[in-house]
Amino acid sequence: MGKLSANGRRAAGSLVRRLTKMTRKLVRLNEARILEALKSFGLNQSETLFVHSSLSACGYIDGGPATVIKALRGWASEKTLLAMPTHTWSYPRPHGETPVYDVESTASLVGAITDFFWRQPRVTRSLHPSHSLACIGPNSDRFCIDHERRETPCGEQTPYEHMATSNSSVLMFGATMDSYTLFHTAEDAAKVPYLYKPEKLVLKSKMKDGSILDVPSWRQDMDVPRRFEEMADWLEQEKLLKRLTLGRGELLFIPRADLLHERVVKELRRDPLLLVAESARSQV
Repeated sequence: MGKLSANGRRAAGSLVRRLTKMTRKLVRLNEARILEALKSFGLNQSETLFVHSSLSACGYIDGGPATVIKALRGWASEKTLLAMPTHTWSYPRPHGETPVYDVESTASLVGAITDFFWRQPRVTRSLHPSHSLACIGPNSDRFCIDHERRETPCGEQTPYEHMATSNSSVLMFGATMDSYTLFHTAEDAAKVPYLYKPEKLVLKSKMKDGSILDVPSWRQDMDVPRRFEEMADWLEQEKLLKRLTLGRGELLFIPRADLLHERVVKELRRDPLLLVAESARSQV
């Protein structure tokens, strides 16, 4: 009976995946439609546009990741730096081996769009072994410099802190606020007690000259459940976030990442567990 139940669950899961794929293809999006949706937020003239993304959430996109990137660059000002996370989480394996992050070959694990983006000509990718990001546009090399020298992946003196405290905007293209990396930057700024695991790790990054750099780094403690996704409604009420339906999914746009960061840090200093899931508050 147990074996049949397991087979049944696998069959049901396979059916759901096929139906989801079929439904997604019923909603087709092209560059013009995506660009039209983005322009409804107004012209993007921020210093940096930081994009979290899901290729399939909004529907079937003709041309795939390249289409999304063209639309983003068509929306942003020529003076805007386009940035995306390319996290690889190159942490020590359970048996003790530490993988070496190679900026020129290690795949991004945060979506097909990001993995396509960093491989494009003139795109710069940072050398941080767990939370790299990629960017193109004005001062892209300077934007990524020394990320691997920082002991927190998204905290002080990292590109993420720069985005969170400067004239930057953030777009969640089909992605939810659950993947909003700058919440971790706010947690770091507010010095919440649960953010990092107690022991610092030594990660490894392959430098451009082929040498291997040891990177001491604190690891975020993701065993503490967060309620990042739930924050969207509150941020919208506070006029820090805008929503728009696109196909089967949503675009969430934060015009001023610095204002959101300032507000969230302020609230975290009042309530350090603001971003922790309600069910986990008593355990932290």
